[in-house]
Amino acid sequence: MNNLLATIPGVALLAGALLLLPLVKPTNLLVRRSLIVIVLLLSLRYFWWRITETVPPLSQPADFGFGLLFLILELMLAFSTYVCLVTFWRHRDNTPLAEENERKSHHSTTMPAVDVFIPTYNESWEVLERSILGARALDYPNFTLWVLDDTRRDWLRDKCAALGVRYLRRDSNEGAKAGNMNHALAISKTETNAPFIMVLDADFVPKRKFLRRIVGFFDDPKVALVQTPQFFFNPNMLQHNFMLSESWVDEQRFFFDTLQPAKDAWDVSYCCGTSFVARRAAIEDIGGYPMETITEDILLSFKLIDAGYVTRYLNEKLSNGLAPETIAEYIKQRSRWGIGAIQSLFVKVGPFGRNNLDLMHRFLFLETANYWLSLPTFCLFGLIAPLLYWYGGISILRADAGDYAYHFMPAFFSSTALFVWVSSGRIMPILTDLTEFVCASRVAPSVWTALIFRKAQTFRVTSKGVMTDRVQINWTVMLEAGALFVLTAIAIIAYRTSLVEGRQPDGGDPALYTFWSCWNLLILALVMLLSVERPRQRREERFDLNEPATLLWQGLRQPVRLLDMSVSGARLDLPPALAMQLRDADIIIEIAEIGPVTAQVTSAGSGLVHLRFGAGSPREAIITKLYTGNYESVAQRADIGTAFTGVFKRAFGWQ
Repeated sequence: MNNLLATIPGVALLAGALLLLPLVKPTNLLVRRSLIVIVLLLSLRYFWWRITETVPPLSQPADFGFGLLFLILELMLAFSTYVCLVTFWRHRDNTPLAEENERKSHHSTTMPAVDVFIPTYNESWEVLERSILGARALDYPNFTLWVLDDTRRDWLRDKCAALGVRYLRRDSNEGAKAGNMNHALAISKTETNAPFIMVLDADFVPKRKFLRRIVGFFDDPKVALVQTPQFFFNPNMLQHNFMLSESWVDEQRFFFDTLQPAKDAWDVSYCCGTSFVARRAAIEDIGGYPMETITEDILLSFKLIDAGYVTRYLNEKLSNGLAPETIAEYIKQRSRWGIGAIQSLFVKVGPFGRNNLDLMHRFLFLETANYWLSLPTFCLFGLIAPLLYWYGGISILRADAGDYAYHFMPAFFSSTALFVWVSSGRIMPILTDLTEFVCASRVAPSVWTALIFRKAQTFRVTSKGVMTDRVQINWTVMLEAGALFVLTAIAIIAYRTSLVEGRQPDGGDPALYTFWSCWNLLILALVMLLSVERPRQRREERFDLNEPATLLWQGLRQPVRLLDMSVSGARLDLPPALAMQLRDADIIIEIAEIGPVTAQVTSAGSGLVHLRFGAGSPREAIITKLYTGNYESVAQRADIGTAFTGVFKRAFGWQ
């Protein structure tokens, strides 16, 4: 088949999707379900062709073996995609109920008690301070804040006493985070016995209205847990290293903003370890927080469901936390998640256990483990497969480029268009792929080892608050990607200069493997670029405020605009003439919810003034305002064009 003509169906489908889908809201269930059916049909068409016509023959054992392995990985990914598509069939928005909960809470004379747990393991005071202050500022009349210290630090005990919050420690670290919370569950039962437990990771800060919007969900006695999404006030490694913090969202937005509301409609929203509230009686009913795996959160969800309870999801930004700042910490976190998902397969309440989970619950549970097994491995295999062809004469696909494009492109483009549309652009080829490729070589061995050997794994906490004053290179990622890049580039050059003539197997189309190799070169180049980690010199996040303030200086009282602010300083917009007079001046700035703050002008010009707050500034009030208010420090919506432009500029050293 002519290669160019073969692309017409796929390109036409993509063009139609790009033109029509922006006109329809992703919550339109009729359109959503119609697209799901189309994607399923096109995918089945592709896989029928793929299974019946492209598998190498048994007479070529190496080709057949590698080809079958790659097909199995594709089918595993297809399983996750199909479960995801079925999940998208439904959608639930719980915001109206949250609005009603908050309204009722302000008219109620009594509100149920809540114990707020902040489990901590070795986090610095800079990280813990804002979490504790933010939780202490919750706008709720009846809660007790507990700091659960699993590293037994006397200085933290003293800090908690000074802030008037409860402090707990235990003699051992048995059960890691889950064990820590179970210890607190038992102690708090004897002292407060609050009917609800709110859990915050040590680096997460709640919004003030968190509990008022959540507690009302528990009026339904079947509801055992309400989860909220994770947002982050610092750029992750992709946003930071590619300078995309103002144009691209973090990689978890698809899960939290798109997938979780769909899971909720199936009564199986996942607990995600932080920023949730649970019913104490339900937790006690299942024997406490699960300790069978190194990730207690998803297992907690299914144990509650198995016990006859319902988990709910409120898709609102009610907390902010710290994303992993380095590639090493990102890989550590993803490996832990993957291992925990695999361990969950072997527990009694797992998808294969004799329990009360229904078929959809089992599919969703199994899909989570399947995702971690298949995607990292598929990414690795996809990088290596063309090299098997160029250097070993092994063709894992017995098809020419035209046939492959004719069958693959409609399935791929329709699926991509659906996922991009239903997520409102929160998932995107290349940008989304990078985060998978960068950790594939570490995550894949970890999860397969957990599956095959089922060895006990140590809970490894992700370090947060990492600051560096120089460029750092993750040499493991750089060298792995670099070696694959060089081998792929040499193979293409050799082919183009006819240096590998006679090594092309029957049924292997060089055009197909050339395109595949070029795509790999793009991905590998970006992975290498990503492994060069830019400095993180700013110790504090700077939030966009754009609100009025008042400047006091030498008897002058001047209204100004507070553009942005961190814990240690701010930036003002004011008349240019006045800005020039304020160079190196000591001033006072009155800020809403904080009051007067002494500051020194560090630079001034063109109507902009930069301030450094004085030593006596009300630090606690500043932290509370910034981290519990509705302010942003990284992008919350994707600007795809700007994001790709940023990646292009970074690749060519223009920024």
